[in-house]
Amino acid sequence: MRIVQKAGLALASLFVIGAIGFYWNEARKEVVFLCGNFVEGVPEASVRRQLDTGNLLRYHTVDTHEGRQVRAESLMPFGVPACVVDLDAAGVVVAARLE
Repeated sequence: MRIVQKAGLALASLFVIGAIGFYWNEARKEVVFLCGNFVEGVPEASVRRQLDTGNLLRYHTVDTHEGRQVRAESLMPFGVPACVVDLDAAGVVVAARLE
């Protein structure tokens, strides 16, 4: 009986670790792939529309002296990169990078 309980606990632990790993990887891919879409010349409306499709990320916009900066971050912790999109005063992408 004790062996069955230990085996069940081990199996449940593996399932939880696997689920966390799956969602972490999906969150990472979401940020990385979306960031790759933000090339020079893309309008801010397109950036926001694409970021709004993300299920495992959040983003915010900060005004800078050159325009605006959009920072998209994963909801998952532990080293998932953030996407930083620099916009000029007209609201057009100047550069996008992972940090």
